[in-house]
Amino acid sequence: MDCREWLDIKQYEFLMNYFMRRQRELALADLNEPYSYDGFSRYDQLYQQVVKEAEVASIECFGEPAQPSYLPIYFISLNLSLAGKRPRLKSPKALQ
Repeated sequence: MDCREWLDIKQYEFLMNYFMRRQRELALADLNEPYSYDGFSRYDQLYQQVVKEAEVASIECFGEPAQPSYLPIYFISLNLSLAGKRPRLKSPKALQ
């Protein structure tokens, strides 16, 4: 999902760069742990920390918080991209 149409481009770029930098610093793409659905895995804890940091950074930079619903979208799409696990879209069968 591309949220640039709903956000100011400066805020969009700021959040994307912020998440990319923090995910690299924390090496989230390199975590090797089983999937956990309890919300207490290392990944879940780091995710919550980084999203809260991004909210504060957005307020400090722009004087207003980013839309909370956009933060998970940016975070997850960047994490998959950095891990090399971005899902590939399949073309419709009619084009194959």
